[in-house]
Order: sequence, then structure tokens, then C-alpha cells
Amino acid sequence: MSRRTTARLGGALTATALLLATGCTTMSNDGGLPYEPQQMKVAAAKDLVRAQSSTIYDTAGLVEANNGAPDAAPCDGVDHGFRVRHFWSMYAPTADALKQAMDKLHKELPAKGWKVVRFEPAKSEAKQLQLDVEHEKDHHTATVELLLPSTYKDASKWEKEARDSLSVSVTSPCYTDPAYEVGD
Repeated sequence: MSRRTTARLGGALTATALLLATGCTTMSNDGGLPYEPQQMKVAAAKDLVRAQSSTIYDTAGLVEANNGAPDAAPCDGVDHGFRVRHFWSMYAPTADALKQAMDKLHKELPAKGWKVVRFEPAKSEAKQLQLDVEHEKDHHTATVELLLPSTYKDASKWEKEARDSLSVSVTSPCYTDPAYEVGD
């Protein structure tokens, strides 16, 4: 398994742990969750995730990104429940600029309502720096990973072709919408 694959898997596991911590259930606060799934239209939930992604992008201060579209996926155990995920990346001319953007996110996101859950090297072979945050009001979670394939020893052909980046994953808590259908 390549370092990048290992890094992505580590990020996915962390994101999953954050999702489990914020929950996707109809349990009340008695069940230990800080919220009940709110009712929201899929389009509005996607717009909210886009806004959260924009806050992260603006805070990083970088000028280049690929901006994939947010996607809705079902929440198991919640009638008409869904969550929105948005995966995208930011780029800079140098690895140092990416590191500075990562530090800036760590320092400035808390002033914008994000609680830092983790800021340390990932538990992967690549040991890339990872920032996990949760928005205290909206319960969105985000994972930002500093990926520097240009620094990998024995990089695979694919890794050598990859650009250094900040990989971002923003995920909403579960929402409900009686009109929600898989594929929305």
C-alpha cells in the first residue's frame, strides 16, 4: 500500500471517528449527543457545507483549489436521514506555503467557531500533519491533511506525479428531509 493510500485511509478513519462522535442518530441528548438531527432540505445542507468549506479556504489564504461538489449520502438508522460530504484540495507554489497555511488554519479556525480536535502527525506511514476540527454551532467536522508527496522517500510513480496539497474533507451531521432520496 502506498504512503498516499495509507494517508488517505488514515484520514478517512479519522473522519469516520469524528462522524461517530457527532452522531447520525435520532437519540436525544440523554444518549450523549449534542443535538438531534435537524430537518433541512438537501440543497440547503449542501449550501451550508459549501459555506463551511469556503471559511476553511478563505482562512488558509491560498489562491488555488479544486472545488469538487458536495455529495449527500444516507445516514444509517435515521428515517430520511442524510449527511453531506465535500472533498477538495488546496495548492500552493511551495511546501513551505502549504505548511504555513496549515498553521494558519490551526490558529485561526477557533475564532471562526471551529474547535480543534486534533493537530498532529497522522498515524500513517507518511506521518503527514493532520488537523481535525468540529464546528461548535453546526456540528460539521473537517479534516485537513498536509500531503507532500514531493518529500516521500521511494515514492511510487503515482505519488511522484501528485502535487503537494492540503486535502480537505468537510462533513455535515445528519439531517432529515422527508423528500430525500439516495442520489440527491
